[in-house]
Amino acid sequence: MDKVIIRDLVLETIVGLYEWERVVKQRLLIDVDMATDICRAAVDDDLQYTIDYSAVCASIMILADEGKYKLIETLAENIAVMIQQQYSVSWLRVVVKKVDVMTNVGCVGIAIERGKK
Repeated sequence: MDKVIIRDLVLETIVGLYEWERVVKQRLLIDVDMATDICRAAVDDDLQYTIDYSAVCASIMILADEGKYKLIETLAENIAVMIQQQYSVSWLRVVVKKVDVMTNVGCVGIAIERGKK
């Protein structure tokens, strides 16, 4: 299975349940794996036959900036739905990690998968 991947996309957005989290933007790291056939893009050396990871990153940043999420699960689900609607992917995995939120922990987060492998 071919995949287009994004690792450690840095976002700052409102996310969390606690009062202080509702007013202070927090730093998140986003990972995305998107299954797609890259053969034609590789043969033709043409971006139109694959997923433009720059466009995906921009779309994720807009989505995160527009929402004020209580749960990172909601943000992850919204990212997955947006990618499925805008890009041709048969399967995807979205990981959302909160950094700098707990002492002695590098990050906490969730991972979701949608579609068929």
